[in-house]
Order: sequence, then structure tokens, then C-alpha cells
Amino acid sequence: MRVRSVLVDLIFLIVIGALVYLPLINQIGFTHDDWYLMYSAGANGAEVFHEIYSGDRPLRAYVLGPAFELFGQNVLLYNLSAWFFRVISACLFLWLLQMLWRGQARWTMGMAVLYLVYPGFLSQPNGIDYLPQMVSLTLAMLSIVLTAHAYFHRNNIVRWGEIVIAILLGIFYLGLVEYEAGFEAMRLGILFLLASRVANDYRERIIATIKSWIPYSLIVIGFGFWRIFLFDGERKATDVSFQFEGLRLYPFQTAYGWIVQVVQDFFDVTLSAYVIPLSQLTGHIQRWGGVLAILITGAVIFVFNKMQNNESSSESDRREFFSEAMLLGIVTAVGGLIPIAMVNREVYFPSFSRYALMSSFGVAMILVVVLLQVNGKNLRIFLFAGLLLVSTLTHHANAVKHAQETETINSFWWQVAWRIPQFEKNTTLVANIPGIATEEDYFIWGPASLIYYPKSQNDEFVQPGLFAAVLNPIAVQNILTRQPQEYDNRRGIITYKNYRNVVVLSQPSPDSCVHALNGLQPEYSANDPDSIRVIGFYSELERVLVDKSSHAPPELVFGPEPARGWCFFFQSADLARQRGDWETVIRLGREAQTNGFAPSDLIEWMPFLHAYAVTGDVDRLLELAPQISTEPYIALQVCRNIGGLNGISDTVVEVIDAFYCLE
Repeated sequence: MRVRSVLVDLIFLIVIGALVYLPLINQIGFTHDDWYLMYSAGANGAEVFHEIYSGDRPLRAYVLGPAFELFGQNVLLYNLSAWFFRVISACLFLWLLQMLWRGQARWTMGMAVLYLVYPGFLSQPNGIDYLPQMVSLTLAMLSIVLTAHAYFHRNNIVRWGEIVIAILLGIFYLGLVEYEAGFEAMRLGILFLLASRVANDYRERIIATIKSWIPYSLIVIGFGFWRIFLFDGERKATDVSFQFEGLRLYPFQTAYGWIVQVVQDFFDVTLSAYVIPLSQLTGHIQRWGGVLAILITGAVIFVFNKMQNNESSSESDRREFFSEAMLLGIVTAVGGLIPIAMVNREVYFPSFSRYALMSSFGVAMILVVVLLQVNGKNLRIFLFAGLLLVSTLTHHANAVKHAQETETINSFWWQVAWRIPQFEKNTTLVANIPGIATEEDYFIWGPASLIYYPKSQNDEFVQPGLFAAVLNPIAVQNILTRQPQEYDNRRGIITYKNYRNVVVLSQPSPDSCVHALNGLQPEYSANDPDSIRVIGFYSELERVLVDKSSHAPPELVFGPEPARGWCFFFQSADLARQRGDWETVIRLGREAQTNGFAPSDLIEWMPFLHAYAVTGDVDRLLELAPQISTEPYIALQVCRNIGGLNGISDTVVEVIDAFYCLE
């Protein structure tokens, strides 16, 4: 194969990968496990990753540790690195396919492209947490490539050198992501295909395959021995003995369950992956994204039509290609799902889309072979274009979703920083962020601690300065019953959430500002969830230290400060109200009005109404009354909270009674 042709193919893949994954990459920030990973490393240094991963995948520390030394908390560099390894894995996949089927340049490129843009993997924007998986993917594919290359090489020294490197890479990629063990099924399938080309019957093929595979068996045997007999796993999800307990107790039922799960997952990774993710993300598709997806699809089809002129293979070669690619595709796809089923997990979009990634190599091969069986060139191209269009739209919408979530999260914490100079140490936060699924407590204490207590409170282990409770029925019950603190050790990170010293933060809707609730006199938006209204009375706003200096969120993590619109004036006024600085509240109200700002959520007039009542500004109270009375729920709170204040004038009380008390 000519060097020029290889370079053109690689550049083509890189360009497609860039167009699909990079347009919004600079707008995507921390998400999910990134928060505790980056807080821990920032607090106690890169060595903390050894403690974090000691209980399940210790080799990951050798990826994220050096990455943190290089990138610090710069999420863009992690996301670019994850993208880089994803593209490299596609380039290696193309190299492998072209070694196996030299006369099928166009369709091997089609397989590589379908793998690169496979829509069933939705965690690509989560570059920090998934960087080890992208590295594992690349090392695994490089190991497979070296296996195939060594098979063809006649120089024994070079061949055995490649075999040894392939074995070492195999052990390392499994150490990073053990559930990618399906690559070994792919390796075995390739060796069988290569043996079948020279052997006459199945017995000879099997014997030749086993002989070729014996050196590579060290990967599975060596890793398996370490994992089962030497490694003491702390997580049940990665504890082999725990996961295999069902097989020991109920062998037939367990094996049957695995088979059923593999069949179901095979359907998911081959067909559902092109339907469910896009249906879940349709609301995030932007017009420019649709145009880009069409352009990418058109460019790929154009290049493929050009490649057809350079393709030369006989009918028998094509038939052999069809049968071999289908066999290897099925072996790879199913092999990637077997380890998932054996640890009682399943492919599920979007939460567990990571389990589809390894099988996507096989899915790409299967789909291309199926397309080649379709009669009619135009129909075949149309179906291929449809797969590309669905894939590119899915990744576009997924990136938009992550970028929007980043903007929401960053805005939330910038508002908290405007409102709260400092939290008392060991405060437990409960937060309601619109549109964000807060699944773990570190989704809250992670960003809060990065702002207010970036260093660990203990020199021997990671202990954040703030804790959090996930807003769910259990937390509500614990707050209502005044449960004491809970000790939690997650991957060496020690927290002590306490349901007796809670501060509640709520952003009721995307159009609302963040509200720091005062349990002595809580003020609720009409959009607040019922759970917030239930626990609002227990929010201890006195744990906000108003006499401390303000803490600006680190721009590297939370982006630049947002424009100072209504929410800035509201947060500043609410802080001034807590300080009892009524002149500042009134001044901020005038500035907001001068700049044309007003709240979308009427409860946010409360700091200003409070100041007007205390200072006796009846005119302003009368001016706002018609607007606020349009929402009886808000007017009722003004009536009760403001009208019941001690020390306000009789005139103010009369105005409140007449214009805000509607019952």
C-alpha cells in the first residue's frame, strides 16, 4: 500500500473525527465523576489517584496521574486527549482492516468511519473520567494490530518482538478497563481467519489457531490470575468472586440469564444504538448541527464514490471478504458483550452506553457487510448515508446537551459565589439545579469545595471542607427527622454529611436565579419542587459567613464570570439583606431598574420589598403591587413575611394588607 494513500486515509479519518466531535468541545466542562476526581487531585496532588483506584482499577492512576501533572484542571485538554485517542483507535482499526482485506479499501474505510462515529457511545464529552477508557481502547487496538502484523511477518526477531509488545499492551489495556476483555475474542477471531486461509479443514484451522494464540493466552491467564487470586477488589461491580457467586450457586439459571442478556444487548448495540440515543437527544439538535451533519455525510459519500475507482478485487475475493468480515464482526460484537453480562451489567442508553463501545468495532463490520447484501447501488448508498446522518446528529445533540449542562452548572455556582462569601466549614449543602440530574453528593460538594475550600481539610486523606446530600426522598426524611452526621469513605475521600446543619440552594427553573433559603423565613418560588418546600424550614442561612471575603470560582473550571444581569443584582441584594444593609439593597434595586433588569421569577423581588418595607418606601411598594399580585402564591408570601415584620410603620402595614394580602 502506498504511503500517500495511507496518509490520505488517515487525514480523512482525522477530519471526520474533528468535524463530528470538536465543534463544541471548548464549551464542555466538568461533569459526573470529574468533580471528585479533579477536586481530590487539586487538594492532595496527582498521587491521590493511586488511592482512588486502588480498590478496582489501579492502573488508571498511571493515566490520570500524568494527565493531571500535564493538564491540571483544564478540562479542554482532557477532552482533546480523549478525542485524540478515539481517533487514533479508529486509525489503528483501519490499519487492521486493510491488513486483513487489502482489496477492499472503500468498505474497510466505511467500517472505520462507522466505528469512529458510532452513536451508541455517549460519554465521549466526559473526557476526564473516560480518558483511561480511550487509552485502553487505543492500546487494545494497537495490540490487535501487532498480532495481525506479526502473523504476516517472516523475520522471527521482529515477529516475536511484536508478539511480546502485543502481550504487554494486552495486559495493560485490561488493567485499565477489564470489561473490554472482548478484544481477546476479536484477537482469536482474527487468528482463526488467518489460519483458515492456509488450512484445508476445520481441524487444521482450529489447531493452527490455537498454536498462534498460545502466546497471547498469557494476556487472559495472567490478568485473570492477578484479578482473581492476587487482587482484593473493594467494589462489588469489579469484584470477580462476588459477580461469579450466582454462577456457583445457580449455574444453569445464571448461564441462561447471561445468554439472554447478550442477545438483548446485541440487538441494542446493532440496532437500538441508531434509534434510542437520537430519540433521547432530539430536543438538543440545533439547525447548524443538522447542516453540519448533512455536509459530513455528503463528504463521506463523495470520498467513497471516488475510492470506488481505485478498488480492484475479484468476485471470489468479495465473497470471501463478506463471509470473513461478518464472522469477525459477530465474534467481536458478541465477545464485547459477554464480559458485560458476566458481571451482571447491561447496555443501556444513555447511562451505560460505555458498555457498547468495545462491541462497536464488530457492529461496524456487521453493518457494512449487511449493506453490501442490499441490491441496488443507490439504495445501498442511501442506507449508508442514513447511518452516518444518524450518527453525526446524535453526537452533535449529545455535545449540545453537555454544553448546555455546563453552562447551567457554571451559572449556578457563579450565582452562589455572588450570593455567599463563605460557608461555615463542614456545612452540608442540598441543591436543586434545573435540568441537572444530581445523582451523587459530590456533584454538589465537588464544585462547592473547589470554590470555597480547594484544599483538603486533612493531610493524610482527602476530606472536603463542605459536604452535600442528594435531594431525594431519603435525604428529605433524614432532614425532617434531624439525623446526625453520616461517615462515608468513597475511594479514600472522607465525608461527614450532617442533616442538622443544612443550607438549601434552589434554582427553581432555568429562568430563575439561585435562591439561598432562610429556614427562619423561607421564600419559595412557584416553580420550586415540593421537596424544597418541605425542607426549606431547616435551611440554616446563618452558616453563610457574611463578614468573610468573597470567593470567585476558578475560571479554568467554571468559565469566565457571566454577564451581570438581573441575577447578579438579586444575589448582591440578598446578601446585603442578610447583612442588614438596606441602603445597599435599595441602591442595587435602582441600578437594576436603570439597566432594564427585572426578574422572571417574582419571588426574587423579596429582598427589595423587604428593604422598601423597612425604610418606609411606600411608593415603591405600591408600584410593584400590581405585578406581584398576578401570582397569588408570591403575594401571599409578601403578605405573611413582609407584613409580619417587626418595626415597620403602620403605613407600610396598611399598604401590605391592602395590596398584597389577597385572601
